[in-house]
Amino acid sequence: MHALVLSALVASSAGAEEGQGPSRVRPARAPTFTSTRLSVQPHWPLASFELSAVVTGARNVFFGLDLVAGVPLGWPTKARRRDRLASGWVVMPLIEGSYGGVSGPLCEGVRLCGDRFVVGPGLKFGHGVGVEGEGGVVRPTRMLYAQLGFIAGRVDIRSAPLSPGNAWWEAGLRARVGGHLGSLDVSQPGGASSFSFNVAVVTELILVSPLTRGWTVGGAIGVAF
Repeated sequence: MHALVLSALVASSAGAEEGQGPSRVRPARAPTFTSTRLSVQPHWPLASFELSAVVTGARNVFFGLDLVAGVPLGWPTKARRRDRLASGWVVMPLIEGSYGGVSGPLCEGVRLCGDRFVVGPGLKFGHGVGVEGEGGVVRPTRMLYAQLGFIAGRVDIRSAPLSPGNAWWEAGLRARVGGHLGSLDVSQPGGASSFSFNVAVVTELILVSPLTRGWTVGGAIGVAF
């Protein structure tokens, strides 16, 4: 009797195991990755600077150092999403200041007789090309531009044995047309260097001055960074 009961239990257990199918294995979800570099919008740097030697003149000549500091506005674009090369229009509000010496008929025979300091706001408009660096920053290594600004300052003529000293204020407009000339290297983030050469033709229209009113023309050469 016991043998029959035991045989029935074994048979029912075996039948249950045969009817049970294999357990279903759910595939694990593959991790997803996003490229942060591709999602960053290229943009010009927060600030731009130019340091140049400038010479302007007609009858009298001014030569000195010129510093431009501005904020480039605009959005450079790339031809292909994965390219580093980007280009676009630039509008840059700026402050410009120049300091140097004065020579000419004002000096009454002396080669260098005075100092001139001018400063004022301006606006720069151009088209630049650069290489995208870290964080999407594109520095315009090559650019053609036009710039117009208002300048005001002081001219100080030192006294000499045969001529008394003199000083006056002057104000006017300064315009320039030029370009940034730099090398582009798309294999390196940010390009080949962090600066480019700046060359421009400079002209001034002095509107307020007792002695130096009128047009002057010259040039500037330096670096932009």
